Amino acid sequence: MERIIIIDDKKCEKELADFLEANKEHIRYIQTMNNIKSSAKGFFEELTAGIEPDEKLAINSNQQIEIVHTRDITYLEAINQITFLYLSNNTFIEASSNLNSFASRLKGSNFLRVHSNYIINLDYFSKLDINESHTIELSTGIKVPIDLSKESLLLNYLRKLDI
Repeated sequence: MERIIIIDDKKCEKELADFLEANKEHIRYIQTMNNIKSSAKGFFEELTAGIEPDEKLAINSNQQIEIVHTRDITYLEAINQITFLYLSNNTFIEASSNLNSFASRLKGSNFLRVHSNYIINLDYFSKLDINESHTIELSTGIKVPIDLSKESLLLNYLRKLDI
């Protein structure tokens, strides 16, 4: 378990110093507020590394608004001006927004527009076929077409995974 503790040691300076010395291999500490201020950015980046934000989307669907966790969206498909959001529980939501709207809302997250009609969640990406069918297979078994211009983006993504 990791914890952040801020201690004003005016009344226990010696005891705290002894405790920190005895446990120095298990504790990282910064001694003054000025040091905290100067190292705050790096400290908070390190602290929050590996924590995924709990991002949600409000989806306007059939005269109601549904809240969806982005981690649950496997892919999005555009058919005319309707967008279908396919979820990890094998359901879908029909949204009245177009795919461009979702592309801008999901920008900077783990989603990639791979085709004019498709956006995929890269967490569900499992196979890339660039030889014959030019498709991506998701871990759910669904195959999604990709634009030839997007293949290089996907190959770069794979290189980052050390494949």
